[in-house]
Amino acid sequence: MTEQNADLGIVTAIAGNRITVEIEKGGGCKSCGMKNLCGVSNSNLVLQFDTSDQYNIGDKVVISVSSGIRVFSALIVFGLPLAILFLTFIAARLLFNELVSVGMAFAGFALSFLIIKLIDKRIANHIEFQLEGKCEDLSE
Repeated sequence: MTEQNADLGIVTAIAGNRITVEIEKGGGCKSCGMKNLCGVSNSNLVLQFDTSDQYNIGDKVVISVSSGIRVFSALIVFGLPLAILFLTFIAARLLFNELVSVGMAFAGFALSFLIIKLIDKRIANHIEFQLEGKCEDLSE
């Protein structure tokens, strides 16, 4: 699992060589602005994988997503609003007094959350999750 960030999931169904895995969302998911980016909206994330390995219902498995997508998510969620806040203030300050510029900067900051929501919806279905294996197999 090099250069990957992992989550634990539980096998909830098996149909031939296809397993269904449910990942319980963490506490931070409830307040995250990009919760759809990782596939988690209002419920636990449910993924399906084709595998030749043997699994049983209830097995704990490790699911990973590239660290790049997690870094990208963090940059979008935290960096974009701050960048828009400062850029809006600087641009408005060239044309208006400080009070108006501060108001416009915070309006831009609020608008950034709408932009995040649009980015989130656009790329949420393009994330690839990897089934790394059973938890006990990977702890050795």
